[in-house]
Amino acid sequence: MASANVLFICLLFLGPLVSISASNWVICWVGIELSFLGLIPLLFLSNSYMSLNKESSLKYFCVQALGSAFLFISGMVMYMGLSDSKIFESMFLLSLCIKLGVFPGHFWVPSVLAGLEWVPSYLLLSIQKVAPLALMANFLGSHTFFQSSALVLGGLSALVGGLIGNNQTSVRAMIGASSVAHTGWVIIGAICGCLWIYFGIYCVVLGLSMFCLWEGNAMASSMSLLSLSGLPPFIMFIGKWSIIKAALWDSVSMSFLVLPLLGTVISLVFYLKFTYSFYLDSTKFKGSSLSSFLSLSMFNFIGVIYLVMVV
Repeated sequence: MASANVLFICLLFLGPLVSISASNWVICWVGIELSFLGLIPLLFLSNSYMSLNKESSLKYFCVQALGSAFLFISGMVMYMGLSDSKIFESMFLLSLCIKLGVFPGHFWVPSVLAGLEWVPSYLLLSIQKVAPLALMANFLGSHTFFQSSALVLGGLSALVGGLIGNNQTSVRAMIGASSVAHTGWVIIGAICGCLWIYFGIYCVVLGLSMFCLWEGNAMASSMSLLSLSGLPPFIMFIGKWSIIKAALWDSVSMSFLVLPLLGTVISLVFYLKFTYSFYLDSTKFKGSSLSSFLSLSMFNFIGVIYLVMVV
């Protein structure tokens, strides 16, 4: 790894730390931008898809720059008390949706992920979302007026992510659509609770899934993709069940949970499609038995233990 990449990785991890520990919204915005600037050069880590990397990186930069501009303008007006208008508060929420890839700012995620390698994709979908999620949770906690709107946006994001995923033939674009759906669940968790539990489990499952796909193990790849669906035997079910339980405990209306649950059912269609495709194409994917055992134990056994001992 080049020495410059070490600097960029440090910036990538420093950004969320600055944002989470900041007591001023401007410093929080600076932390988000530090993480953003550190990620851009890391999108070119591989030369396998250099032309697609350039296109995806430029598209990601333009969209995120637009989101950063909206975030700064609306945050300046809102947090400095220059205006009490709901327009700027709505713009602030929209800018965070663009940053996170949540409906209606989800349009860039599948196309950007389609041209990236596995490591940059994982950094974009995991570390890069920590600071905007923390700011989103703080905003929704102090502006209860927008909680109902955020619940609807989270449900629509889960539903739209499932619909987009069914139109994908590329596994990278499918994971991007899956990220849109999962981030919708994360937004619901930011209101009801269990935000970081769900996001942490998602990062672990996503990392293992991308490792199995990069390694080229047929069984592990199929199991990991199926685990992202959140079916009860798998570990991802723990995150979904935690958010549903927290929402019911918080007396959230069941009408807000219909959309994310419907989106989960629709998402299961393309998860099964790619699972069968990877599992049956055994001549193309060869891997070690160790990764298969780790995937089975991580994606299946932990979910079973949770069902037996906790639920």
